[in-house]
Amino acid sequence: MIDLKNLETFIWVAQLGGFRLAAQRLHTTQPGISQRIAALENELGVKLFERDSRRVILTTKGRELIPYAEQMLRLRSEILDIAESHQAYSGNVRMGVSETIVHTSLIKLVEAIRSTYPMITLDIEVDVSRNLRENLLKGALDIVFLLGPIQEPNVCNFDLASYPLNWVASPKLQLHEKRHTLKELAHYPVITYPKNTLPHMAIRDVFSAAKLQNVKIYGNTSLAAMVRLCAEGVGIGVIPSRVIGRELDNQELELIDVAGGELPEMSFTVSYMQTPDAHLLQAITELALEINHSI
Repeated sequence: MIDLKNLETFIWVAQLGGFRLAAQRLHTTQPGISQRIAALENELGVKLFERDSRRVILTTKGRELIPYAEQMLRLRSEILDIAESHQAYSGNVRMGVSETIVHTSLIKLVEAIRSTYPMITLDIEVDVSRNLRENLLKGALDIVFLLGPIQEPNVCNFDLASYPLNWVASPKLQLHEKRHTLKELAHYPVITYPKNTLPHMAIRDVFSAAKLQNVKIYGNTSLAAMVRLCAEGVGIGVIPSRVIGRELDNQELELIDVAGGELPEMSFTVSYMQTPDAHLLQAITELALEINHSI
């Protein structure tokens, strides 16, 4: 009987184009991947891949067999889904998360995954959206929560949440008492997300449209650091108010009104590669959407 683990390996080697990347995706060693492919080729009596120094390429027979392998794995997932056999889902899920999500819904999501799929373990990587996107596409992550969507073939994207960006400052700066112009704010450093992110570019565009040059924008990859810098009065911040509820309640930070300072929302998606064994990733996505709709 054909080993479904070997079929899964066959599909990932074909999709990622190499044994090393497939080994990373399946949390095993490259020799282990080679052994599985050799066992499958021996069982089927056909050669599935041509190998060269840089990558592996499907043979004609390998290309013919891919749809059938995908169908078998899809049927396995559907059987588990119909049986609602959550205990049958096991293994490791590599989850990439934007730090904004860490400060909004990650804890509730991890708790829901733990209670619903107790045999699943999570590896959580917190990074900027650009890096999360790249790691998903190269197979280093299974599912990502990021500023999206990812416009690539075979990537499933689901709208997760949108958070308005707000101008915020420490009460030490005494900026809450009136509406401010961009020219007035240009005297302060603006603390926000790093370069090439939506907030950073939006701030630059807002000041450029007002013909204000040489505004200091302090980009930071750490949301926690951004919040502390703002709370200490180092500068004004552009941060979603959704992530600073405690600081607003404690009056460490306050929202400030800025004429002409309208900023876009940060729209996050859940994204994963569409594969025959993606049912668990779909189930995690559904949990995430349910949680975000309830908060």
